Amino acid sequence: MGSRRAVITGLGVVSPLGDEIESFWSALLDIEAWPGVVDNALIRPAHMSNRLFYSVPSAGDEVASRCSVFAMKAARAACADAALDEQMLLHAGVVLGTGAGSADDLEHARSRGEFDALASYPYRVAGQVAETLGATGPNFSLSTACSAGAYAISVAAEAIEAGYCDVAIAGGAEGMSRVTQACFNRLWALDPTSCRPFCAQRGGTILGEGAAILVLESDQHARERGRTPYARLRGYSWSCDGHHPAGPEPSGRRIEAVVRHALRCAELTTSEIDCLLPHGTGTRLNDQVESRVLRRVFGARLADITSSAIKSKIGHGAGAAGAFSCLVASLILQRGGVPPTQNLVERDPECPVRVHTGAPREGLFRNVLVNSFGFGGTNIALVVGRA
Repeated sequence: MGSRRAVITGLGVVSPLGDEIESFWSALLDIEAWPGVVDNALIRPAHMSNRLFYSVPSAGDEVASRCSVFAMKAARAACADAALDEQMLLHAGVVLGTGAGSADDLEHARSRGEFDALASYPYRVAGQVAETLGATGPNFSLSTACSAGAYAISVAAEAIEAGYCDVAIAGGAEGMSRVTQACFNRLWALDPTSCRPFCAQRGGTILGEGAAILVLESDQHARERGRTPYARLRGYSWSCDGHHPAGPEPSGRRIEAVVRHALRCAELTTSEIDCLLPHGTGTRLNDQVESRVLRRVFGARLADITSSAIKSKIGHGAGAAGAFSCLVASLILQRGGVPPTQNLVERDPECPVRVHTGAPREGLFRNVLVNSFGFGGTNIALVVGRA
């Protein structure tokens, strides 16, 4: 199985901080850099004029939904970064996660009085990416709410490990729409000021859009073509709370189970995790439950592990959120720096996580734990390790 383990050889991003890996990474590290916000009547519900979200400056292609445009652009960049040729792409798999998919297409059609249920099917992003790339391998669209992007990466890794393909394009994409925002607003989950994970004054999250795409391939395939990976996917695990359509189960026992199982799959102990990328939405209960789980798993050592809550900078990418975390984990391992968490004024005493603030934290990091949780209690933890 060792030669079939998935490594990460290409990265592509479309984000509120930039559409290239270098500009995205530089802005993520820069405490002065901030994304913009959008004001578009077809994207923002009229009754939510006081709600912000972080937007991608230009969607570009008008022939597809924002979500698909972001996914296709990031996928092309990731494939170029990995130096995949046409033959490799021909047999590659595509696994993409999204929350609302092409819901903005549906909203546009309704606004024109042209609603067509079949034409407006929202979960066709993976198929559109495959068509763009000429990829004919396994193709999956996943929608496990806010954990979808991370789920997609793990499913792609499973396809590689099982031998269904040697290469897979995986990640998440989300384009903001009235559907997405109205859903979070109805749950009282949006903060009108900023996204402040683990901060005592936090009032919810701020949504962000974009796409984070990774090229995964088997370790053997990467070696045979002389590619040096960014990182490797060492382990992952899934669970479901089975508790509530939106809120997490207060004890966090199923979240704890996936974290512990992901570590076992990676054949690592808690002492070998150097960095945490928590789900960290800025919503009160989510942050507290996740913090309690991490304290039970890591004990007193939690205070020594560097954590970065990237949603404070790029917003909550919904179905793309976990994929953004996996992409950032790969860069942390390759480049030896941890982005700071923004907007943390006063730490919540109920959240004993060592959230890094200020200048980027430099150092050599061996393994990063990534958490991603979605509505309906869909939980996933992944361990990304140095190549």
